[in-house]
Amino acid sequence: KRVDKSTASPGLQTTINLGSGLIAGFAAAIVSQPADTMLSKINKTKGLPGESTTSRLIKIAKELGLRGSYSGIGARLFMVGTITAGQFAIYGDIKKAIGATGGVEIASK
Repeated sequence: KRVDKSTASPGLQTTINLGSGLIAGFAAAIVSQPADTMLSKINKTKGLPGESTTSRLIKIAKELGLRGSYSGIGARLFMVGTITAGQFAIYGDIKKAIGATGGVEIASK
């Protein structure tokens, strides 16, 4: 069922913004987790003399594997999901408070 945000109650609008932010935060966390894990590993370990950053990253990726690159995803989902949901809700409420209505509709009616 579709909800028209222009006729929805303020509470429902905030709920929609929170839900949208949570989904966006989860997507961002899932996409960025492997790179963040690799960044943490490369910052914690010293490279061999003359070893390039690229070769270090390849070595770390082989050691971690796909499953290892997602270690700690639960905490990251919680952190990024809640932060992004809060940002979406605050943005929506500020936009409503200053009367900045409209914008780009992604879905066609």
